Amino acid sequence: MAADPLFGWDLTFKTVEKDIKRKSDVLIAFIHWNLTKRGLRTIGIGDERTLSGDEDKSEVLPTGWNDKDNYTLRYVLEGKLYILHGLNTDGTLIVNLMRSEDLAVSNLALKIDDTVKETSGSIAQMLPGYKDLMYNVKRDLIDTITDRPTTTAETQTSTRNEPNRRLPDDPLRVPSRPHPSGPHPDTRDLWEPPTAPLPNIGRSDLDPFAPGGGGMLFNPFGPRRDLENPGLGVPGGLPRGAVPPGARFDPFGPPLGPPPAPGRRPPPDADHLPPPGGFNDHMFM
Repeated sequence: MAADPLFGWDLTFKTVEKDIKRKSDVLIAFIHWNLTKRGLRTIGIGDERTLSGDEDKSEVLPTGWNDKDNYTLRYVLEGKLYILHGLNTDGTLIVNLMRSEDLAVSNLALKIDDTVKETSGSIAQMLPGYKDLMYNVKRDLIDTITDRPTTTAETQTSTRNEPNRRLPDDPLRVPSRPHPSGPHPDTRDLWEPPTAPLPNIGRSDLDPFAPGGGGMLFNPFGPRRDLENPGLGVPGGLPRGAVPPGARFDPFGPPLGPPPAPGRRPPPDADHLPPPGGFNDHMFM
């Protein structure tokens, strides 16, 4: 034989029937009954969020539970403190159940006049839709928070101390630097200068402790020029690959011969003077 889902309601209501003043009191009594069925026990009124451990636990609503327009009741379940708040506003009773340990909250809003028809009589007379109401209280107010795991300091500590815990892939996370105890061939240190043959161009502009080198502008006359391929008519030469193979390229300077001997200046660019008779002397008149 199946257990009666309304078992205990008549006894609960009889203990508070003389205290009922308004329709919202019936809803709080009904919610309290559902909380006690789940195993919660009341320890008084108020919103104090600490437990001393010696509180008297009871299945009966405490004295003065409905003395004010709004409700604040304290409950205990498995050593954890829960606080029930009921707020009357514009004909609606907004109820939330907060777990004090981590401030997790569940909510339920009920239209008072649509839910409660009478303040006395059988449950069918007071709450015609009590079956749906019982289901909503259990699902949205109680199970939502009592079945939710808590985040304690112990679990946080154990998570931090797991040495082999794999972090989730994050495309924005910068890879960690190699451990100084030894090389890691699969992990490149992104903070070290690039290896050859990449030129270390621009590092001195970004790193004040970088070794000597050029800035963001490459010096074609510097020591990095290609002496074996002096280029096509450019003092100091074009870098290798500047002109694709087979491409048409008009030199814009005289081809250079072999590099000058050490200590000798390179020859001047012949374009700094016009060729003899190459221009009309009256071209600007």
